[in-house]
Amino acid sequence: MDIRNYSIHHIDLILPPYRLPFQSFYGNLFSMVSGIKGIIFDFDGTLFISSINFKIIRERIIKLANRMELKIPEKDMPVLELIENIRKLNRNRKEKDLFVEKAKEILEEEEMKAVETARPVSGAESVLKMLKENGIKIGIITRNCSKVVIPLLKKYNIPYDTVLTRDEVKKVKPHPSHIKEMIKKLSLKKEQVIVVGDHPFDIKAANSVGVKSIGVLSGGREWFGDVNPDFVFEDINGIKYLFGFESLKPGKIPNFLLSYLLKKYTIVSEDVLAGPGVGVDCAFFRERKGIIGVKTDPITLVGKDIGFYLVNINVNDLVVMGAIPKYLLTTLIFPEGIKFPEIEEIFSQINRECRKFNIKWIGGHTEISESVSQPVCCGTLLGIPVKKIKESKIKKGDSLILIKEVGIEAASIIVREKWDELKNFFSERFLKKVADSIYNPGISIYSEAIELWEKFNICGMHDPTEGGISAGIYELSERYNVGFLVYSEKIKIFPPLKRILKYFKISPYGVISSGCILAIAPFKEAIRIKEFFKNKNVICEIIGEVIDRDEGVKIVEKGKVKKFPFFETDEITKI
Repeated sequence: MDIRNYSIHHIDLILPPYRLPFQSFYGNLFSMVSGIKGIIFDFDGTLFISSINFKIIRERIIKLANRMELKIPEKDMPVLELIENIRKLNRNRKEKDLFVEKAKEILEEEEMKAVETARPVSGAESVLKMLKENGIKIGIITRNCSKVVIPLLKKYNIPYDTVLTRDEVKKVKPHPSHIKEMIKKLSLKKEQVIVVGDHPFDIKAANSVGVKSIGVLSGGREWFGDVNPDFVFEDINGIKYLFGFESLKPGKIPNFLLSYLLKKYTIVSEDVLAGPGVGVDCAFFRERKGIIGVKTDPITLVGKDIGFYLVNINVNDLVVMGAIPKYLLTTLIFPEGIKFPEIEEIFSQINRECRKFNIKWIGGHTEISESVSQPVCCGTLLGIPVKKIKESKIKKGDSLILIKEVGIEAASIIVREKWDELKNFFSERFLKKVADSIYNPGISIYSEAIELWEKFNICGMHDPTEGGISAGIYELSERYNVGFLVYSEKIKIFPPLKRILKYFKISPYGVISSGCILAIAPFKEAIRIKEFFKNKNVICEIIGEVIDRDEGVKIVEKGKVKKFPFFETDEITKI
C-alpha cells in the first residue's frame, strides 16, 4: 500500500507540553539527584497546610489605605507586593510609613490566627528525616513570618538546618536573592541544591538562580506549565522515590518520574512527529514515503491467552492514536520448564489475532530464561495513519466520553486467576462467561476507535489499561494540560465486575480496563457520538467535562465534588 497519500493532522495535540518540533537533550545526562547536597523547601503549602485567608488580608489592607486616603494600585497582586506598591504610589505622603506598619500588623495578625489549624503535610517529618539521615542539608524559605514558622517547626519536630523567613531577608521570593541567601547559609553551590515549592513563585525564583526545582500540588492545584519545573509531585513524598529512599511499587512508573525520564533522556527531532509522553499511546515518525505509527507494549499480568492479549493491547494503543496496524515484531521470553506445546499455543494465538486485523508478523526474538517465572511477551506494532482524521482543539467545557464499559479485562483476569475461590460464591456458568469476556463483549476497540477518527471531530483519545479509568483520566489530564470534572453515575462499570468486587472490595476505577475508550470532543459532537454508538448497540456515555488544569481531576459523587481517586498501583494487584 502506498502511504504517501495518508496524512495525520492531530500531532500538535498529541505532543507533550515540553516537546517542541525539534528537541535534542544532549546536555547534562547525569541523574537528577547526582551531586545534590541540599534541598530548599517552601513552607506554606509545601511543608505545612494552613488556612491563611489572603482575600481577607487584602480587603483589610485596602480598607486601611482608603481610610488613610492613599492611592491604591489597580492591578491585583500578592499581599507583600500590594503593601510595597501602595508605599511607592504614596512616596510623598508622610502617612506611608504608618500605613506599612499597620498593614504588616494586619498580615501578621491573620497569619497567627492560621497557626491554630496549621498542620504538616502528610509525611513531611519522615521525608525530612530521611534526607537528614542521608546527609542532605535542609533549608526553608518563606514569605511568612518567624513568629509563625519557628514555633510550628518545633511543635511538630520537623528537622531542618536553617530558615529564612521574610523577617531575615531584604527581598522575598520570587526575587532570586531569597534563594541565593539560603544557598550561602547552607554553604553549598547552586548546582548542589533543589528548590521545592507549591507556587509558581517558588519555581520562578529557582529558575532565575539556575537551580533545579520541584513543584508540588499539596498547597493547591497550581499550574506550573509556564515556569517548567523539573518535576511536579502530588506532594513532597515523591522525594522518597526520587532519591531512592523507597522502592517503586509494581505497575506503571509514577507519572511524575516517567515524565522526567522521557523529557531528559529521549530525543525528538523534525522527523519524529509524536514522541514519548505520559498518556501518549504510540509514536509517529516521518520516513521517505510517508508517516509511520509505532507502539510497543509488554504483557505481564496474564498467563493464559497471552498471545491474544499481546496483539489486541498493542492494536488498541495504535488505533486510539489514529493509526491502522500493519506490521508486528515480538519479544517472547519463556520460563525454564516450559513445554513446547505451550510455546506453540502462544504462537498460534498471535498468528490468529494478526490474521483478524490483517497484520503481518515479520520477526522478533524468542528465548527461554531463568530470569522469568512465567511467559513475558512484548510486541512492537507499526501502522499507518487513518485517512482524513478530523480534529479540534481542546477547550474548557468539552466533553469527556466513555465508549464501552470499564473493567471488562479486569473481570476476566480476576476470574481466571481466582477461579477456585470464586466458585464458592458464583456459578460455573457465570464464571466461564466472565472469563471469556475478553472475547465477548471483548477488549478490542479497533472498530470503535477507527470510526471515531473517521466520522467525528475528535480532540483526542486514550485507552485505559493498567491503573484503569483513573490512570487513563489522569494521563489525559497531563497529556493535554487540562482538568476534568467527572460524574460518577455516568461511568458504566461492567456488571459482572460489580458482582465480583463485592467479594474482593477493590475500586472499579483502579482496575486494568482494556476494552473501553476515553475520548474528548466538543459537547455537540459528543451528543452525535453518543447517538451514533447507541444505534450500533455500543455503550457510550458523556461522563464528564474539561475544566481548568489548576482545578485538577474531580469527581461528583452523591452531589459532592472531591478529588478523583488515584491509585499508585493497579487495584487488581491487591487480590
